Amino acid sequence: MQKTEIYLSRLEEILIGLLIASASVILFANVVARYVFNSGIPWADEVVRSQIVWMVFLGGSVAARQGIHIGIDLLVQTAPVNIGRIIRLTIHAVGILFCGVLVYYGAELTVQTREFGQVSTALQAPMWMFQLAIPVGSALMAIRFVQQLFSVLFSNPLEAHIEHIG
Repeated sequence: MQKTEIYLSRLEEILIGLLIASASVILFANVVARYVFNSGIPWADEVVRSQIVWMVFLGGSVAARQGIHIGIDLLVQTAPVNIGRIIRLTIHAVGILFCGVLVYYGAELTVQTREFGQVSTALQAPMWMFQLAIPVGSALMAIRFVQQLFSVLFSNPLEAHIEHIG
C-alpha cells in the first residue's frame, strides 16, 4: 500500500508540474504570436483554461494529502485532545462526503456531455475530456481525506495533538 501511495503522490506532482510548464509555454507563445506577429494562437486560451481546471483538482488532492486544505486550526489547536480529534475526524468525514457528491455529479455531467457529443469551440475536442477533471480530481481528494481520517483514527491522540501544535 505504501508503494502505491508513493507512486500516486509522485504522479500527481509530475502531472501538475507538466500542466504548469506547458500552460506557461502556451501562454508565452500566444503572447509572442499576438504582439509580435499580430496573430494569436486560436486554441491557446481554451487549452490553458482546461489545464487550469485539471491543476485545481489535482492540486486539491495534493492539498488533502498534505493536510493543508482550509480548516479551523485555531479551534483544533486550542481544544482538548479528544475534542480536537473529534473535530479533525468530522472535518475529514465532511471532506469525504463533499468529494463523493462531486464525484457523483461530476461523473454524471461528464457522461451526459459525452452522450451529447459536445465539443470545444477552438479545438473541436470532446468536452467530456476537460470535464473529467471533476470526478477524477474529486475521487483523488476523497482518497486523501480517507487516508487522513484513518491517520487520525489510528494514531495516538496525544502524539497527534502535540505534532499538530508544533
